[in-house]
Amino acid sequence: MIDYILTLIFSFAGIILGGILALIAPEELKSGEKYFKILEWVFIAAMVLFIFYFSPTLLAVVASALLIILKIFKKEYPAMAFVLLISHFEKFLFFAGALIFLYGLASGTLQAKPFVKSKMKALMFILRNNILYLIFGFILLPFLVAYS
Repeated sequence: MIDYILTLIFSFAGIILGGILALIAPEELKSGEKYFKILEWVFIAAMVLFIFYFSPTLLAVVASALLIILKIFKKEYPAMAFVLLISHFEKFLFFAGALIFLYGLASGTLQAKPFVKSKMKALMFILRNNILYLIFGFILLPFLVAYS
């Protein structure tokens, strides 16, 4: 269980570090925006592939569909907490955590772009919009305990 909690926190740090990266190098945001958007979809696709490779079940189909649908609506982090829980049971927690971290770097950079002038507003916006990932991840802890 401690590995799940540490991976949850580590993977969430990616979005915060992505926001900090945008604030450190704001001149790179304009030229890199399209690449960050492509990277987001590449990491989503990699997560879906890992889910199907390690867990070819109906649950994998549901998790993958949920992840893609929520990505379209820009609310994908709660689904990523669900992917992290599945990955714990299917023994690919490290891969899922690393992909979520890398996804967060790209996503946090894009989310901080409108707030480059105000560093505190940028970080607060990122935290407020993505805190559901941590909350949902901790809400899923009883399932981890019950089914481990």
